Formats: sequence, structure tokens, C-alpha cells
Amino acid sequence: MAKSKQLAPKKIGNSDMIGARGVNLIERRILEMGFLWYPSGGVEAGIDGRLEIRNEDAEVTNCIVSLQIKATDGAFEGETETELTFTCSERDLRYWLKGNLPVIVVYSRPRTDEAYWLSVKDYFSDPIRRAARKLRFVKARDSFNLSAKDALRKLALADDGG
Repeated sequence: MAKSKQLAPKKIGNSDMIGARGVNLIERRILEMGFLWYPSGGVEAGIDGRLEIRNEDAEVTNCIVSLQIKATDGAFEGETETELTFTCSERDLRYWLKGNLPVIVVYSRPRTDEAYWLSVKDYFSDPIRRAARKLRFVKARDSFNLSAKDALRKLALADDGG
């Protein structure tokens, strides 16, 4: 009988835990807005989930926004007192821009309960911004909380009714 080899234990890294906490923070905020959250689950290529607009009378709309959630436990990239940045990979950016749904990137720091968002297609419609691949969040304007509810509704609802 052969001696069994000592196997290394399975591990889940800190970055995986930070990412999961980031998703949980964003899900909580979406539900506080009264919207629905559909996590991608399983294999995904750059969209962590989708939110569906749910009206004040509880009517669901089938108006959807795709979300990519980025999370950190440390300082945000390019963080100042009023702003922060996030550099998108070229592959992610191409993927987000070619789809038929609006896509937002939500950049969060779960340990401080902070989250900021921008619409990828709107922000990168400027060719100079597109070339730089950097999202610039203004903390006072781009907070992902109840104050974002109307802007998300407007982003999701098609002007022509679908």
C-alpha cells in the first residue's frame, strides 16, 4: 500500500473575501432602493449581476442594468478627499461597451461601507476618456446609495419604451 501524499489544504484568499463582501454591500444597497438583484453566479466574464427596476407600487419592469463590482480593503486607486479612480482593463472595457444593456462599475470599500458608481457607456462615450480607460468618481456625486436611485432608474428605462 502506497503512502498517501500530504495534500495542501484548500484556501480561499483574502481578495476573494473582499470581493464577496463588496457584492454583499452592493446587494444590500440595491434592495434598500427597492430594486431587485440577480447575481450572475457560476461562470461569468465581467458582469457580477444585474439589477431590475421595481416601481414604487411593486411592479417589476424588466428594465435591467448590468453591474461589475470592484472592491478593495485598502485605499481606492487615485483617492483624494473628493475623488477616486479605477483603471479598467481593455478587455473588460470592450466587453462592457459592446453589450445591449447599460453597464455600471461599482467600486466599493466594504470595511468603510463606501461604494461609488458610474455608467460605463455614458462615461466612455468621450474618446479621450475611452483611451485613458480610467473611471473618475466624484465622491459627493457618485455614491452608490439611495441618492443613486433616480439616476439608475433613468439609466435602465428606455426612452422609447423598449
